[in-house]
Amino acid sequence: MVNKKFLMKKDYDAQSDVLYLRIVPEYKYQESIEIGDSIILDFDEDYVPVALEILDASKLFNVKKYSLRQDIGLDMQIRIKKDSIIIEAKFIFLVHNKEQPTPFNIETDNDINLPLKETNFAMASA
Repeated sequence: MVNKKFLMKKDYDAQSDVLYLRIVPEYKYQESIEIGDSIILDFDEDYVPVALEILDASKLFNVKKYSLRQDIGLDMQIRIKKDSIIIEAKFIFLVHNKEQPTPFNIETDNDINLPLKETNFAMASA
């Protein structure tokens, strides 16, 4: 299983409440998959996860939009197994000037036969 590590940058659109996280180096987009109703995971041409779009982010994380506009912490791992895609993450939001760790875990079927990978992500400095 291939293991890669990346730093990510954050964009947040408060009007549409969409949090977009993408890796720092440039990449060639290949395709996206939807995970549940509010997660879109993008892959590059080598089927490495490179971006994550979270719809209705303030509702999903139960934080005010203001907290999503601030710098956030992130420690995330995406594992692609033969039968599943697993995202395990810990987001850290500032709520009333205090760090609020927020776990986020989701799993879906690997029904498009993505190659086995393990990828780790952290937030890049602003």
